[in-house]
Amino acid sequence: MNQKKDSRPCIFCGAPGETDEHVVPKWLLRHFDLFDERLLLWNGTTIPYRQVVVPACLRCNHDRLAPLEQRVQEGSATTRDYYLWALKIMHGLGHRDAALPAKREKPAAGPLLPADVADDMGDLVRAAFRSLDNRAFAFSPDPFGSVMFIDSSRRDFMLIDVPRPYRLIAIALPRDQHLVVLPLDRGVVAKVYGRKPVRKRLLLEVPGLDGHLQLAMKLFGMLIFRAHLLIPREIVAEDEALVAAQVPRKLPTRHQSLELYRAIARMLRLPMELADRAHANYGGAGVVRWR
Repeated sequence: MNQKKDSRPCIFCGAPGETDEHVVPKWLLRHFDLFDERLLLWNGTTIPYRQVVVPACLRCNHDRLAPLEQRVQEGSATTRDYYLWALKIMHGLGHRDAALPAKREKPAAGPLLPADVADDMGDLVRAAFRSLDNRAFAFSPDPFGSVMFIDSSRRDFMLIDVPRPYRLIAIALPRDQHLVVLPLDRGVVAKVYGRKPVRKRLLLEVPGLDGHLQLAMKLFGMLIFRAHLLIPREIVAEDEALVAAQVPRKLPTRHQSLELYRAIARMLRLPMELADRAHANYGGAGVVRWR
């Protein structure tokens, strides 16, 4: 935590942001020795991980996020903790993009990400983070999205952040795992992923690819599956609860275009041939019984 005078608002509650919050926390930067490593941005430029910070008020930084970070670091976090932690990172990365110029040689050209796009999950984040102040706060469902862990044989750091409209984050943890979170799918993908026959179809793998591409292919399968699902979007944020419309047991699916497959592959830096093959093999509209 770096304390400073800053007129920018805290991205987690809107109060004056007098501190810098590291989006990728310092304990993880230390573990993977990332302070001088660089994060690849969507415009092809990079930024040192130590500079990936966002404005936060002292209360959010110290009283709300620090205990959450400690639980994740110690491995004592609950599924809800991991969900909130992933929300913090996704939300923070978007706001950091909004503070960077799209073209560094032409700052007047505008930010890498418009402010309204960066804050498109802001209402959800601020409502969900109320649970850090109140143990009685309820999520329905709980957690509000899919939280999964994928074992990894690699010891280096990987971070994959897929922005809207698809929304997914995968981040390496010290325990040879990747945390994968889809924040808005009501837990459907995680439930289906837990079934071995379905998981085998969802997680595409090609022998010989490096770890980053293998992970990206697994995420591609999850995002394609999610894109076909007609999940109700309604969310009600109350003082002590975050409630979503109930997802039917038999969930309708829809056909998706090749262009969507290619867009997801492009975000994950996967070859277009993979998207074309997946689109040719994937089923069309129908019904998925997910629980």
